Amino acid sequence: MTNLKELQELAKHFSILYVEDNESLRKNATKLFKKFFSHVDVAEDGEKGLSLFKENRYPIVVSDIKMPHMDGMELTNHIHKIKPQTKVIIMSAFDDKELLLEGIKLGVFRFLKKPVNVSELSSVLTEAILEIKHEQHESLFQMHLKNIFEYQSSMVVLLIEGSVVLANDIFLDFFGYESVLECKQSLLLLGDKFLEHNGFLYESDGVNPLERVKNNPDKLFNVKMKDIKGKIRHFIIKYKAIPQKKDYGILSFDDISELNLLGLFDAKKSEEDEVSANTEVIYEFLNIIQRNDAKIELHNYYKGLSITNDGVIDSTENNRLCVKTTYMQQKAVQIEQKTLIISDALPHAIEASEIENMSFDLQSITFKKLKFITTSPIKRKTIRVVPGEKQITSLFIGEGKYHGDIEIEDISLDAVKLKLATLPPGLEKDSEVVIDIVLEVDKKPLIINTKALFYRKQETKRSFSLVFMFKDLKTSELVKYITKRQMELIREIKRM
Repeated sequence: MTNLKELQELAKHFSILYVEDNESLRKNATKLFKKFFSHVDVAEDGEKGLSLFKENRYPIVVSDIKMPHMDGMELTNHIHKIKPQTKVIIMSAFDDKELLLEGIKLGVFRFLKKPVNVSELSSVLTEAILEIKHEQHESLFQMHLKNIFEYQSSMVVLLIEGSVVLANDIFLDFFGYESVLECKQSLLLLGDKFLEHNGFLYESDGVNPLERVKNNPDKLFNVKMKDIKGKIRHFIIKYKAIPQKKDYGILSFDDISELNLLGLFDAKKSEEDEVSANTEVIYEFLNIIQRNDAKIELHNYYKGLSITNDGVIDSTENNRLCVKTTYMQQKAVQIEQKTLIISDALPHAIEASEIENMSFDLQSITFKKLKFITTSPIKRKTIRVVPGEKQITSLFIGEGKYHGDIEIEDISLDAVKLKLATLPPGLEKDSEVVIDIVLEVDKKPLIINTKALFYRKQETKRSFSLVFMFKDLKTSELVKYITKRQMELIREIKRM
């Protein structure tokens, strides 16, 4: 049962039209309506009711069905042609299925059978007002969304199966379309506008790039397009699927052309220039990722063991990056004192170091120093691990043996990095050597004797790190060792 005080509170700012040819009913019902509604108008037949409605456009109309000059159904039909959202409540002393079906077709809000009691009438009026309020709120919301859609600084389009069906003015201006209709007729597939560029999204192997976007709705992608004047522009795009609407989605474009970052996506150029992007550029990328609520990945390495978890950007203020991630990743960052940040929007991994603050309660880490890096462990094709303490290594160069101390820094299926106190004479790139290694697997020795090629060196104040690539090494036993060593390291970091 509806609370009459609730109806009184809800209806106090609403007007209502009551149409009834029975004078006695009309007087009694009018007294009741005036207890709730701020304004009540009354008519004794459908024609006079329609005349009043044309003047006042009431949100609620209560009408009898059988009346002279114009019945309730005809009145409803005229009302909904003028104002479709008006809630028409029909009262009738008859149970007529044909009239009921006709009323449903005309959009009658509710049917009430005479005589109507106060409780039933107040419940229906309350329902009508609540629905009107909901529709008003929804209308305001949709109008607000439309304003955002039309007037925000980013290009935004509504797609159905990759075709543009709605676009904001910025998008239309970019391609020089006069209207959405012209856009729909001329631009059949938006993905065809994406230009080829290293690391960018564009059509390849006959696959529409928008299929990749649709299948990865939480990811950001870089695209390059040409505007109506022939100028190349660089965008970061994100796709948002519309729930319960198959193949419908919103695609937004963030224009970052002014940052002049296209060169960063050229792998060769970036390596030659050692990625000379300044901090401002890195933070601009991170701001776009944060603005789009996109995830990032954090990568750390504990003795070669990869520890990777998702993260989110919490803030990028005052040249500080604050990220939230899992407890395990926080511990890995704490051990390594840095992390690598990966996102599809980024041209390279970002190395974040110089930890300013770490809160395990808030699951957050704040970094002070950021830089792009072109080479990182993430790009390795094989897993490298730091071996256990039980290891013996000998290095043979030409006819001689290296007699200094040797320590294995890490080992993989295709290479080993050795730490030497001094640099052996006569060692040049691609020099062939022989390496003897003794490791321990299940308390049994694993002996590796293989030829290898010298690949590169890294010099520190007190030692040299030399990388050797194995030649024709049988790897089955080494696979077993690396797998078991990974399990040992997982248990080790969990204990920590």
